[in-house]
Amino acid sequence: MAIGTTLLTIGYGGKKPADFFSEIEEMAPDYIVDVREYPHRAYLGCYTRAHFIKRFDNQYVWIKDLGNRTRTLPPQLVNEEAGMIQLEKLCEGTNRIVLLCAEKDEERCHRSYVKERIVEILKSHD
Repeated sequence: MAIGTTLLTIGYGGKKPADFFSEIEEMAPDYIVDVREYPHRAYLGCYTRAHFIKRFDNQYVWIKDLGNRTRTLPPQLVNEEAGMIQLEKLCEGTNRIVLLCAEKDEERCHRSYVKERIVEILKSHD
């Protein structure tokens, strides 16, 4: 990658909150990028945008434009171009970013698509 950013992903589905938060903290991200379209409500309140802001402060970034409107694959992102521009800017000078969504399985989640696309964009700058 042009700027050496490590991109990881995580989903909280089916995980106990304590296990999820331990896992995300072990990843030691510079930023946790929430790619859910609507992070304001969650089955468990600890997975809401408000809770992530309280827990992670400036490490937490919500990019609504990278939310999946259909919840299926292939995804229909809210605004892929705008979202990728925002994510690309976050990658500048950043060592590690974790893409966050609800789906526990990365391969069944649109965050795998987001990761793939941003890697392509960053590599095109080489």
